[in-house]
Amino acid sequence: VYFCEDGGSDCGVHGRDNTGNFFSILDGPGYDTETTGLAFSPDAKYMLLSFQGPGVIWQFWRKDGLPFDGPILDIKYHAS
Repeated sequence: VYFCEDGGSDCGVHGRDNTGNFFSILDGPGYDTETTGLAFSPDAKYMLLSFQGPGVIWQFWRKDGLPFDGPILDIKYHAS
């Protein structure tokens, strides 16, 4: 499951794996505003995200070319 953080110092995209651990996909340093509009392309190879305050839209893809619903790679888990 992927989700956006609503403003504050931790705006970005985060996830939760099937064992319940939370991890960060990306952080939005410099954007102290809400992350919105999280969406994926039909083939899940592109993630689209916007930051509400500056009104910018970003497109992301994995360096390995796999879809975002594929295997998890090098991730940073949050402390429980």
